[in-house]
Amino acid sequence: MSEAAANKTIDDITKRYREKTEKSATLHGEASIYMPGGHTRDAVNYKPYPAFIDHGRGCRIYDHDGHEYIDFLNNYTSLIHGHCDPDIIAAVQAQLQKGSSLCSPSALQIEHSKMLCGRTPFIEMVRYTNSGTEATMFAIRTARAVTQKDMIIKLEGAYHGTHDDAKVSMIPDFEPGDLPKPHLEGSGIAQSTLLDVVIAPFNNLDAAETLMKRHRDKLAGIIVEPYLASMGTIVPRPGYLKGLRELCDRYGVLLIFDEVQSFRVSVGGMQVLENVRPDISAVGKLIGGGYPVGAFGARRDIMERFSLDMLDPRAITHSGTFNGNEITMAAGIASMKKFDQKAVDHINGLGKRMMDGFTGVFKNLGLRCQATGIGSQCNINYTDKEISNALDFVMALVPCLELQKLLHIELLNQGIFAACRNEFVISTPMTEKDVDLCVRKVKESFELLMPYIREKTPHLL
Repeated sequence: MSEAAANKTIDDITKRYREKTEKSATLHGEASIYMPGGHTRDAVNYKPYPAFIDHGRGCRIYDHDGHEYIDFLNNYTSLIHGHCDPDIIAAVQAQLQKGSSLCSPSALQIEHSKMLCGRTPFIEMVRYTNSGTEATMFAIRTARAVTQKDMIIKLEGAYHGTHDDAKVSMIPDFEPGDLPKPHLEGSGIAQSTLLDVVIAPFNNLDAAETLMKRHRDKLAGIIVEPYLASMGTIVPRPGYLKGLRELCDRYGVLLIFDEVQSFRVSVGGMQVLENVRPDISAVGKLIGGGYPVGAFGARRDIMERFSLDMLDPRAITHSGTFNGNEITMAAGIASMKKFDQKAVDHINGLGKRMMDGFTGVFKNLGLRCQATGIGSQCNINYTDKEISNALDFVMALVPCLELQKLLHIELLNQGIFAACRNEFVISTPMTEKDVDLCVRKVKESFELLMPYIREKTPHLL
């Protein structure tokens, strides 16, 4: 009987999703003719097919069947002010009348870079890219150029985009050992990448020091997500980031912060919130106002290598057709003007309200789950034990992968648009009412999933 009830729950959730999103199914079929899998970005794909969104405004989006969702994904944190923010639209429309990419340095770049450097004392000069992937790629390249060394330490489970160095150990190593064994994610990445990337677990200073001691003659830097934004939103233990700074100083290693997502936790990211000085920073997402953007920056003596004559052996070359284009700069200026301390306090307050709400749901339903997160980002995790690194997160998730997917689809049925990995992101247009509605829908979804949980994941009860 219980097996039948679990299967009925699965069938019911899937059936209602298909009935709700018939036009999305049609569009997915057509898209699959021209794009592998029917999409062009792995993060937006899920079974049985993704909802196709037609438009958005504020914190709400609408699919092609006309259904409304509260957007708790915000293009994976880049839409800090939601959709169609009037100030950003006005800035973009005004610039469109003047040109979109004028192939020259611009006054807009000066204004944007001045604002960006003004948000943190640890970034004195910046260069622009079109994505976070490019930003972290050039941050690593800069570290290698400055130190004349090739090896980097990467934290297990950290997401730094899709360049080769970033595609090492995005999924944890399950083999027991003192240190994780580096491995590549996906095909097409040169095996030689593993010669220059070594892996340490998040929140483990001893492991980081072991690698720095072992490879100090070859080590350029350590690249760090200040919190594991894409792996359960795992936060650093007290003193961890400061400890990394001290280790880097001791062993002559450059500290690279990937703040592409975490720059939202304060007006100047985690580096300002924790008062930890990175040598090099990569940023993105909110600084582009919803348009393609990335940037990397550092203190002046490091960044001035980009101004050297290209024949100088110390020079670092950097180019890109749309780097610092006028549309992104205009949108980014408007976005950062609005993202002041009041805005930070607003979204972080809503983030805490959401995490507290989820915690109450789990307690009320007797579920051994927890909400982890920081500021305006949080994640539902399927254990009540401490999650301090990527391996903890994945080990808890593996027996609950189907449940994670079912919760995601049921939330879509309930009008909540969140990440497939059960991550939730706050934007400035949201209110307490929006957050409270999301908490209620999460509760109702778990209540509906109880027959499945009792049969398939009873360890959660």
